[in-house]
Amino acid sequence: MIESLILPIICNKYNISCVLFKKDFKIVEFTDNLKDFISVSDELALDKDIRDFFWEFIGLEEKLDDLYNNKKKYLHIPMLLKKDIFYDINIETFSAKNNEKFFIVMFTRQSSNSLTYSKTIQNINQENLKYEYEKQDIQNNQIYFNLINQKLISFHIDVKGIITDVNMACLVFFGLEETDMVGEHFSKFFFSREIKISFCEVSNILRAVNLEGIDIFFHADVIPIRLDKNKSENIVICQDITHLKKIESELEYAVNHDSLTGLPNRLMLTKKIEQLILKNKATKKSFALCFVDLNKFKNVNDEYGHHVGDMLLKHVGDVLSKVIREEDTIARLGGDEFVILFEEFESEEYLDKTLKRIEEISKKTPLLYNENLTIPLTFSLGVSIYPKDAEDMETLLNIADEKMYKNKGIRI
Repeated sequence: MIESLILPIICNKYNISCVLFKKDFKIVEFTDNLKDFISVSDELALDKDIRDFFWEFIGLEEKLDDLYNNKKKYLHIPMLLKKDIFYDINIETFSAKNNEKFFIVMFTRQSSNSLTYSKTIQNINQENLKYEYEKQDIQNNQIYFNLINQKLISFHIDVKGIITDVNMACLVFFGLEETDMVGEHFSKFFFSREIKISFCEVSNILRAVNLEGIDIFFHADVIPIRLDKNKSENIVICQDITHLKKIESELEYAVNHDSLTGLPNRLMLTKKIEQLILKNKATKKSFALCFVDLNKFKNVNDEYGHHVGDMLLKHVGDVLSKVIREEDTIARLGGDEFVILFEEFESEEYLDKTLKRIEEISKKTPLLYNENLTIPLTFSLGVSIYPKDAEDMETLLNIADEKMYKNKGIRI
C-alpha cells in the first residue's frame, strides 16, 4: 500500500509520517520515518496493536467507530509531544480495491519552539470546532474549545507546581470550580506513583479519583512554555490510560499465577520464600514448606485424556485452598506438583496434625467428573522447616522435594 514511491516522497517532503491500521487496531503498513516517534526499546512492526506504541489512541475507540461508520469525516488531535517533537494527528478512513476499509493516520510535525503554545492550541481547537459546528450556529468560542477538549484534561503549573489555569475537562472530571483548583498544588488532585512529588517535576504516570470514586490513570505530557523573559510555566496534558493500567495489572497477575488453577506459581512462591527468609533472619522464626504430589496423575491423563487431568488439577487446587489458613500460600509449580507455604505455626505437632488433615480431606473429596466417572485423590507429602532443615530457599525446596518423592515411593 505504501510500497509505491509517491507517498514516501510526499511524506518526507512535507515532514509527515503515516501509518495504516485495521478496525482491530492491527498495523497494516507504515512509513519508515514513523520510527522517529518510537523509543529505541519499542519495535514497530506489522500486525501489532498501534495502541502499544501511541497512547494517543487509547480512549478513541468510540470516535474511531464513528469514523469507520461514516458518522465523522476525520479526527484531528492537535499539538502533542513525543520524543521532543510536537505533532498533530489527522485520522481518516479509506477503502482498498478489495473494499477492505482501513484507518490512515498522518503525523504532521510542528515547531517545538513556540513561545505561545497555549494560545496556539486554543486557536487550533477553536477553529476546528467552528468549522464542525458552524451549521448549528454556536456562538461561544469557549464552548468550541471545551468541546474538543472534553476528554483531554490539561492544566498549567508554575515552577513550584502551583496550578495557574485549568481547562473545562479538568473541572468536569473533578466536579469543581476553577477557584477550587487554581492556586493549589497539583498533587492535591493528581497522585504520582512515586511516594513524593517535587515542586518542579511531574511523573509521567498520574492517578486521580473521579466523581464515582474510581481511580483513573493518566499519561502526562509536560510541555514547558516561556511566558516572557522572566516567567515560565508548564502545561500538563493528561491522557486516560486506565485501559493500559488494567492490562498491566492483568499481565502482572498472569506472571505470578498459574493459568490453569489461578494459584500462585513458582515465581510468586519463590518471592514469598525469599521475603520470609529476610524477615525471619534475625529472629529465626520458623516457617515450613510442604510439597504435595498427586499420586497416579499420569494414569488419569493416559486413560481419560488431558481435559480430565486439567479438571483434576483444578479440583486439587480448590481442595487444598480450603484446608490452609488465609496467611498461608498454596502454589502450583507445574504438572501435578503443589507447594504449601506455612508462614508460621505453633509447633511441629501442629504441623503434623495439619498434614494429616490434608490427607484425610483428600480421601473424602474425589473428583466427581460426571455420573459415570469418579476419580479418587491421594497425595504424597514432603516437608522442610526453616531454619531447622536449612536457611536458604534452594535447600529448603530440595529437602521437601526429596521427602515427598521418598513418601511417594512408599505409597506407590
